[in-house]
Amino acid sequence: MSNSDSHVDSDSEEFDCDSRRIPLEHLPMFQRLASVNGKINRMKKRQLLDTMRNKMLNTDGELDVLKKRLKNHYRMQALIKAKICESEATYFPYFVVIDIEATCTENNPADYKFEIIEFPAVLVDAKKRKIIDHFQAFVKPSINPKLSEFCIKLTGITQDQIDNADSFEVCLTRFTKWLEEHELGIKHKFSIVTDGPLIWLRFLYGQCLMSEIPYPKFATKWINIRKVFKAFYFTKQVKYSVPCNLNAMLTFLDMEFEGNPHSGLDDSFNISRICIRLLEDGAFIDQNERIISLKTPTPYGKDDPLPVRPVHNIFCDGMHSYNHRWFVTQLKSLDLNDGI
Repeated sequence: MSNSDSHVDSDSEEFDCDSRRIPLEHLPMFQRLASVNGKINRMKKRQLLDTMRNKMLNTDGELDVLKKRLKNHYRMQALIKAKICESEATYFPYFVVIDIEATCTENNPADYKFEIIEFPAVLVDAKKRKIIDHFQAFVKPSINPKLSEFCIKLTGITQDQIDNADSFEVCLTRFTKWLEEHELGIKHKFSIVTDGPLIWLRFLYGQCLMSEIPYPKFATKWINIRKVFKAFYFTKQVKYSVPCNLNAMLTFLDMEFEGNPHSGLDDSFNISRICIRLLEDGAFIDQNERIISLKTPTPYGKDDPLPVRPVHNIFCDGMHSYNHRWFVTQLKSLDLNDGI
C-alpha cells in the first residue's frame, strides 16, 4: 500500500465532513466513511500504529480492536462535524447502569412470580469517564414477603432489609426523583445501561403489572452492554460462540469483580467499569434494544408476549443495515426459569 493510502485524515478533501454539505439522511457522509474504513482495513500494523499515535489514540489491543478504534475516531469526527453528536464518546453524556435483583428459590417453578427486592443504579459521566453517583433502594415484596434461604445467600440481602423497605411504587418514585436531582431527562440526555434485556422483561415489566402502575418511559429503550462489548472486541469468527456474561467480560479485560456477585449495586458498579473501559478503548456506546409493544399481557407474557427488538443504530459496530427486517424476540421464547 502506498504512503498516501496509509494516511487517513479527517481534514483531507476526501474526508470533508462539513455539515453544510451533508443532506438530512447523511448518506454521503457515510459513503465517505466507508471509503476511510476500507483504507484502514488495508493498513499494515505499523502503519496503523503510526496513524493512531499521530491521533493520540490508545494503541493497546489486538489488530482488529485497533482498527475498530481508529474507525470510531474518524466516524466520531464526522458525526460531531455533522452535529449529530456532541461527544466523542457517545450520543448520551450520561449513563445510568441498572442491575435489578428479585426474589427467587433454588428451583423456581414455571409460574413463579419474580418480585423486585433491590433497585440499584450507578451514574456514569461519559465525557469524564467516571462514576459520579449511585442510587440503591430495597423493595418489600408482597406475594413472597419471606425470602428463601437460597435468595438470601445468593444476593446477600437480609430479611430485615426487606421487612424495613418501601413498596416498589415508593422506590420507583424515589428513583425518578434521583434522576430529576441530576437533571437527567430534563437538562441532560441519558440512557439506561443493562447487562442484557431480561431485567426489564422478567422483572420490571412484571413488577409494574403486579403493582398496577404504568411502565416507566425511561425503560423503553436501553443499551445492552453485552452487544456493544461483543461488537467491539470480538472478531466475526468468535462473536457468536464466546460466552459474554459479566464475569466473562471482566476476565476478557483482565479485570476482577469488585464486591459481592449478585448484589445489584455491586453488579451495577462492575458493569459501569466495563462501560468506562469501552469508552477508554474507543467504542461508541449507543442504545441497541427497545420495547416495541406495551400491550397488557398475562403474567410474564406467556400468552400475550412483550416483544423486544434491537434499535437500528447507524453509529454502532455490529448493527445491520437500515432496511434489514429485525427479528422480534418475544417473552414466550425466553426461558423464564433459568435463574437470576
